[in-house]
Amino acid sequence: MTPREFLAGSGRLPRSVAGAILLLAALLLVGFTEHTDRLRAMAEDALGGFVLSGDAARPGPGSDGELVFVAGDVRIAQPARDAQFNVGANAVALVRKVEMFQWHEIDGDVRSYDQDWIDHPVDSSKFAQPDGHGNPGAFPFQGARFDSPDVRVAGFRLGAKLVADIPGVESFSPDLHALPANMAATFQVHGDALVTSANPDSPRLGDLRVSWMQIAPRRLTVLARAQNGVLLQTGDASGKPLAQVQIGKRSLVDVIPDAPQPPRLVWLRRALAVLLAWAGVLLLRPPRRDPLEALVIAIVPLALLASLFWFGVRDIAASVLVLIAVLCAAGFVMARAQHPKAGPGDMRQ
Repeated sequence: MTPREFLAGSGRLPRSVAGAILLLAALLLVGFTEHTDRLRAMAEDALGGFVLSGDAARPGPGSDGELVFVAGDVRIAQPARDAQFNVGANAVALVRKVEMFQWHEIDGDVRSYDQDWIDHPVDSSKFAQPDGHGNPGAFPFQGARFDSPDVRVAGFRLGAKLVADIPGVESFSPDLHALPANMAATFQVHGDALVTSANPDSPRLGDLRVSWMQIAPRRLTVLARAQNGVLLQTGDASGKPLAQVQIGKRSLVDVIPDAPQPPRLVWLRRALAVLLAWAGVLLLRPPRRDPLEALVIAIVPLALLASLFWFGVRDIAASVLVLIAVLCAAGFVMARAQHPKAGPGDMRQ
């Protein structure tokens, strides 16, 4: 062996070691990226589909049938209204509370009785001492909740069942000056309520008091399935209820702790893996070989490795990756057949 051949052979060893390291790093990067993305896809399947969020979560054909996650200000297109009393509120819901002035039993060392406003009929026949403590019985009308028929968040209208799930009652001062004639003849205004008492400050047994509260959150976070611009209740792949409405602005992880989170910069990491593998193959091959051939060779193991993570989860994607690997390998073989391997003189250059 001549000194020149010895030096050339010793110079190729560091190049080969560096090339192998780069190729191994590329394979590890692809493996980690595809593994985390596979877990994301499996979690999406468990939820029943990909979750649209951000700019992708907008009413329209692109979101129809998809799971949608939105958070934003609440817009009331139509007020909530208690038609029986002609009371309305620019809120998600209006809650009517009906109370009657009744006897109630006080347990203690000595059984005693008192009268107070109570929001349900009290059965005085079950009192230890019912005589002299009889209550009128059933209410003439009941408390109720009246939801707005058009509540919107991020451009989507919320379905009736989602609106009914919104919590958070708060105080409300209604406009009580437009009562229907029959109610105006029966009730009088006392503060923010209506009472049947002749003397509101001294109610009598059987008097009624009607008041209202509202549900009026400023912001909502909603996870539901979109259909024709409406967010509807839905379930996950097992049929378990999935749709949620929460007060305030929250992240998807806050709503569903196990929600799928895509790997960060996934396509950048895949591109970096290709570049690392390309550089590794360039170092492993003799100098002055076609760089495009090195890129084709580098893609083959990366595509095959990536495909292994997707079979059984995204079979079409896995098949496409295998096809890419086969086409790249076939292209390299055809190129080698048209341009035979360089001779020993070229290898030494």
